[in-house]
Amino acid sequence: MSDSKLENKVSLIQQVGKNKSLIIPFFVNENKNTDIEENEDHETVWLPELLNLYVTSLNRFAEDEWDYNSDVINPPRSVQGAKLKIDFSKYSCIPNYVMIELKCLCHLIMLVPMQFKKPARGKGSRSKKQIKPNTVIAHFESGLRYINTVFEDLNAQGVEFVQSKFKSLTDVLDSDFRRTAIGYEFRVGQELKTFLSYLNHPYSKTVFGSQIKVDFSSLKWPDQNVKSRKARLIFDNDDFEKLLNHSTFTVVDFLLRVSSYVEDKTALSHFNVLNQKRELDFEFNKEVLNDYVLVRLLSKGYAKEFIESKCSISQEYLNADGSLRWHEDIRPIIKQKYRINHFDDVRKYINEVYYASAYLVSQLTGMRPEEMCELLISKGLTTHQGFDVLVSNVKKGKLDALKLFDDKWVAIPIMKDAFKAASKISTLKNNDYFFSNVDTVDPDKASTNMNPTGIKHFFDNYFSKVLGGQRTAEIKFTAYMIRHTLAFQLHRIELGLPFISFQLKHVVDKVDSYTSMGATSNTTLGYGEIAENIVLNSAKSKKIRRYAEVERIKSIMDPDGTYAGPRAEEHKARIKRVFQGYMEAGYTKEEIFDAMAEQGLAVINVGTGFCFGGANEDFDENIPCIGSLRCNPNRCTNAIVSKANAPKWREVYVSNKELLGKDGYEDRQDQIEEAIKEARGVLIYLGESVD
Repeated sequence: MSDSKLENKVSLIQQVGKNKSLIIPFFVNENKNTDIEENEDHETVWLPELLNLYVTSLNRFAEDEWDYNSDVINPPRSVQGAKLKIDFSKYSCIPNYVMIELKCLCHLIMLVPMQFKKPARGKGSRSKKQIKPNTVIAHFESGLRYINTVFEDLNAQGVEFVQSKFKSLTDVLDSDFRRTAIGYEFRVGQELKTFLSYLNHPYSKTVFGSQIKVDFSSLKWPDQNVKSRKARLIFDNDDFEKLLNHSTFTVVDFLLRVSSYVEDKTALSHFNVLNQKRELDFEFNKEVLNDYVLVRLLSKGYAKEFIESKCSISQEYLNADGSLRWHEDIRPIIKQKYRINHFDDVRKYINEVYYASAYLVSQLTGMRPEEMCELLISKGLTTHQGFDVLVSNVKKGKLDALKLFDDKWVAIPIMKDAFKAASKISTLKNNDYFFSNVDTVDPDKASTNMNPTGIKHFFDNYFSKVLGGQRTAEIKFTAYMIRHTLAFQLHRIELGLPFISFQLKHVVDKVDSYTSMGATSNTTLGYGEIAENIVLNSAKSKKIRRYAEVERIKSIMDPDGTYAGPRAEEHKARIKRVFQGYMEAGYTKEEIFDAMAEQGLAVINVGTGFCFGGANEDFDENIPCIGSLRCNPNRCTNAIVSKANAPKWREVYVSNKELLGKDGYEDRQDQIEEAIKEARGVLIYLGESVD
């Protein structure tokens, strides 16, 4: 919109406040439309222009419904349709002129949102240049419901009396607003509070003609029965580790089967050492994938020419005249050719690979659900200053202007592998949206993405496969859990707790390289700073960090925990005495852990164990010369190992198994075997599965 058009629209709205007393009669008269058309008063001659003003590309000001669906470019699936419409006729108790005022205010906020935008709250706050139409609509729908209830209560005094006395919203008394608020039956959320802040905003005076002298922030509302969320904001470490490892090995397995290059060499090495190849009841290779693509597209009705552009067509699938045979005729040939009993088995395997790819990308970027929805397979992965980065389709700016963990994300090797796997599978779906339905799109329909609700169902299907249906139900998954979990894991690392997965180490290392090279700033981000950039809600960020702080305390101060080391029993007995005293005083275990986290605790985490020493140990030449293995409960009397250290010991175990019999390490085989033995012993003691 040009500046002159914007100024004209704003000027029309401001005329309402300036000429309030002159135009109110037009809207309390039964024949107001006729009066307005016949009006010749030069001071109100602009009024028909206001009523005929286009507020959306489809609707004029005077209409009851305003529809913004055609005005918002590429709206997320979650807001398309009803969330971009507002129907003013639903609020029938609001007097005509008051509704004119409120419609003016609504359109004014749409036109000049910066006038109503709250100032940024400091570090970590997003400074938005506009308020999205669906957001304004949500504010007004909640606010109009309240204003409608205010007038509904006033109508008890007599409708005609109210219509004559309360012509403008400024005529409503402070006591009237408070009386309705006390008994208000609808939800009082942030949307309503924001709407009321609009009424108090100084710029709203241009609509109402004067300031509304009511402190809406001090209204007393009924107690809100907010359902408390029993589930945590994040995945438990065990669930997170299972999901990440299963997803990693599923993607690697798929790429190897279709003879595709694997970018993540660490994942490939772990895949081979741990023998993670999937056992399938049928052959699966690039030929099977090719023919399965053919069947999926053919069964949906795609033409031969289109199918040929997506896969190769074997001669045995053609009729004598060169046309494609029916998919019902091709399926038996494929089943016999590749020892496939049921095509549904192939479908389930491919879907699982796709779910795994999507989980890896979302979990290791921490994308918001709306960003996930817009991610394109063909364009989402790009390069910036020599680094692989992901960019959502939501943003259309230059890469330099995009913000890390907000508009763009550093891509580690497994993410590139996930994109590669998803790209191969998306061919049979004919859908470029990464987060989309697993079904094949009809030839006559456009590709669509998922909304956040769809993402929940999408991942619930996958989690049920990996974690089981019961555990998935207990988690109560929401799409934001993925983002919050990444922040939590980064806080854990900052507090000295071991990496749950080598993939997290890749993320941290790659972000460190990207930021230190000047791609985003001159200052390298610490783990905690990255976590805060991921979760910009300060209250939620503090809560997530507290989870990590409490876990750190629990890992070495749990009276019911499992510990290894010469002083483990002594340590556990001491903790039990401390906890017994507090619990006898009425405190729960969780309250004690919380207090310890609040006060801080001097425990040094050295990866493979916790050090309670402070004294220098004499050098023991029998200790394998492999870094942190020197902090070993079998070697150091001050070392204590708990469950929290298991990931590090597993890393020691796997990385050394990779070196057994490897060229160039012949002179260190004894040390390597000793390291494997040490790590295996600790893992077994901690109850971890080995081999």
